[in-house]
Amino acid sequence: MPQAASAHDTFWDFVSLMPESMHMLMWVMSDRAIPRSYRMMQGFGVHTFRLLNEQGQSVFCKFHWTPLQGTHSLLWDEAVKISGADPDFHRRDLWEAIESGDFPEWELGLQIFTEEQAEIVPEELVPILPVGRMVLNRNPDNFFAETEQVAFCTAHIIPGIDFSNDPLLAGRIHSYADTQITRLGGPNFHEIPINTPLAPVQNNQRDGMHRQALHRGRVAYEPNSLAGGCPFQAGTAGFMSFPEPIADDKVRGKPEKFAEHYAQATLFFESQTAVEKVHIAAAFRFELSKVEVLAILERMLSSLVNLSPALATQVVDGLGMEVPDAMPKAIADPKAPEVTVSPALSLMALPGAAAV
Repeated sequence: MPQAASAHDTFWDFVSLMPESMHMLMWVMSDRAIPRSYRMMQGFGVHTFRLLNEQGQSVFCKFHWTPLQGTHSLLWDEAVKISGADPDFHRRDLWEAIESGDFPEWELGLQIFTEEQAEIVPEELVPILPVGRMVLNRNPDNFFAETEQVAFCTAHIIPGIDFSNDPLLAGRIHSYADTQITRLGGPNFHEIPINTPLAPVQNNQRDGMHRQALHRGRVAYEPNSLAGGCPFQAGTAGFMSFPEPIADDKVRGKPEKFAEHYAQATLFFESQTAVEKVHIAAAFRFELSKVEVLAILERMLSSLVNLSPALATQVVDGLGMEVPDAMPKAIADPKAPEVTVSPALSLMALPGAAAV
C-alpha cells in the first residue's frame, strides 16, 4: 500500500541504486531521527558559505547550533506510543517549555577553514568556534501571522557572508525564493510583517500581487531624471560577490572524490556507542523486513557490507538471509580517511547541562 514512510520497496530500490545515499541513511536510521524534543536537536547546514573581511579576503565557513539541553532521543517504541497519544507532542513540548520559563538555548559556532582545507572538515581537525547564542524566550502571539507565514531563504545574506560554489546551495538560492512566491501568494512575501526587515530596504521594487507598501510617484528605476535621480544607489557598488579566481577549465561534473561513497557513512557508524549501533541495526532490520523484492534486499545489504561488515551481519541476522558479497565500489582503492572515529557524531557526546 502506498504510504509516506520509507519501509517499502520503492524507497529502498532507489537508495540501493544510489550508494551516495549511505551517509544520509546512517543519520536517518540512527537515534538522531527520533529526537526527544526539538529543544534537544543540533542544527547544522549541509552547505558551506564564505566569510569576507574588509580587505576582501575569504575563508570558508560552516554554521553549527548546539543545544545547551543536550542531544537526546527516544526509543522507537516510545515514539510510536507518544505519537499515537499526542500527534502534537513535539510542538507542545517546545511551547510548554517556553511558557514555563525553561527557555531552550543553542550556542552558535563556526567552523572556519581555508579552501585548501575544504575537503577535511571533521570537528577533530577543524574545531567549532563559539560566537553567539540563540534563546527562545517567548511563544508567538499569533501563530499563523508569525509562524505559518515566515519565509526563510538561503539567498538572503548580510554583508560579510557570501556563497561558495556548492551546487546544492546554488539550486536552493533560486528554489527557496520561488517556493515562497508560490506558498505566500506573490513576489512581495518579504513585506508580510513577520518577514519585513527591521531596517527599511530601498530597492525600487514596487507593485505586484499583495504589495504592502504605498509608493508614490511614477519612478521605479535608476537612473532617472523625473524624480531628480532619486532613489539612487548608495556607494559605488551594491552587493559584490567574492572575485574567486578560476585557475582551471569549468566542467559540469562531479569531483572524483564524490565517487567515494562509504567513508563518511562508516565514520558515522564507528563513532556511535554500542547501544546506538544496536539501534541502527534494528532500524535497518525493521525497514528492510518490509521490502518484498529480494533483489532490492540483496543490493542494499551488499552496500552495508562496504559500510560495515559487522552492521551487515547484525541486519542479516534478523532477516533470515546470508550476508551477500560486497557491492563493487566506484573507486577500487579509495584514499584512507583523515579521521576514523569522531565522538562528536554520537548523541552521547552532548548530555547537556539542563536536560529535562
